[in-house]
Amino acid sequence: MGPSATDLELSQQQARALLGAWLGQEVRSVELRRMHGGMVNSVLHLTFDRAPGRAVVKLHTPGYSFEQEARNLRLLRHEGLPCPRVYAVGDGSQVIPYAYLLLEALPGLNLWEVQARLTPPDRLRIERELADALIRLHSHTRETFGAVGAPLGSSRWVDVFLPQLREVRAKPEVATRLSRQVLRWVDQAIERAPDLLSNQGVPRLIHGDVWAANVLVVEQADGWHLSGLVDPSAQYADVELELAYLKVFDTVGEAFFRRYTEAFPLREGYEARWLVYWLHTYLVHVWYFEDPHYRQMTARVAQALCGVAT
Repeated sequence: MGPSATDLELSQQQARALLGAWLGQEVRSVELRRMHGGMVNSVLHLTFDRAPGRAVVKLHTPGYSFEQEARNLRLLRHEGLPCPRVYAVGDGSQVIPYAYLLLEALPGLNLWEVQARLTPPDRLRIERELADALIRLHSHTRETFGAVGAPLGSSRWVDVFLPQLREVRAKPEVATRLSRQVLRWVDQAIERAPDLLSNQGVPRLIHGDVWAANVLVVEQADGWHLSGLVDPSAQYADVELELAYLKVFDTVGEAFFRRYTEAFPLREGYEARWLVYWLHTYLVHVWYFEDPHYRQMTARVAQALCGVAT
C-alpha cells in the first residue's frame, strides 16, 4: 500500500471522456456515485447510457500505478475466482488527470454493508461459497513464493514475507504511535518469525486481501449469495497468510473453516504462525490509522509471540 487518495472527484466531462475512450463511442449521460470502503483510492460507481451501462473506477494521483492490481485481477479471474473484468488502466498522463483503473461493476453490495441483514442460513451459504471459491484459487501452485508476474521468486517463504514485515515496522508512524515497550516486543517477535515460519506450505495463489469490504454478495430469490471478490493483493504465498487474514477481522467463522479444511487441512502449529501474520496486519493498520484498538492489538499479539515456543 501507498499514500491514500480517497477524496478525489471526477467531473461529468471527465467521466464521459474516460468512458468514451474505452468504449470508442460518445457517452452522453453519466451518473456518478461514490462507493464506501476504499481506504487507499477513491472509488466511484458509474452508470451511463451505453452498454454495459455500469462500471467502477478507482482513482489515484498521477503517476500512481494500477498495473499490478490489473495483472492480479486478470490472473485471478482466469483461474476461476469471481473478480471483475479489467476494462482500462491509465497513469494520469492522458484522458483524465488521475491514475485510474476502470472495472466491471459486479452485482450486489459488499459484505460489510449488509451484515445486519443476513440470516443464519445466508451466512452459512456465503461462507461455504467463499470457501469453495478460495479452494479453487488455492489449488493453483508454482515452484516459488513471490509476486504475480515476477519471473523469479524464492523457495523460502520467509525470504518473501519477512522483508514485508520489517518494512512496515520501519515506518516512522509505527515508531511514534507505539510505546517503547511494545516496540521491543515487536522487534523480539520479528526476530522469532523465521523459526516460526520455517514450516512452510507449498506456494499457492492467494487473493491477499479478503475481508468484508472486499467480499461482494447479491440477494437472490433464495437469499444472499457470493457475487465476487475485489481489490486483490495477489501473490504466491503460504496459504496460511490468507487464512489468518480471514480470521483477524472475523470475516468468516466455523462454517468456512469446516468446508475449507475438507480440501486443505490446517498444518500443525498454525496458531503460532497466524500470530506472525496478525502482527503484520496490525502494524499496517497502526501505520495507516490512529485508532488505539490497533495499537492495543499489536501489543497483545507481539507479547504473545514473545512467549510462543518454537
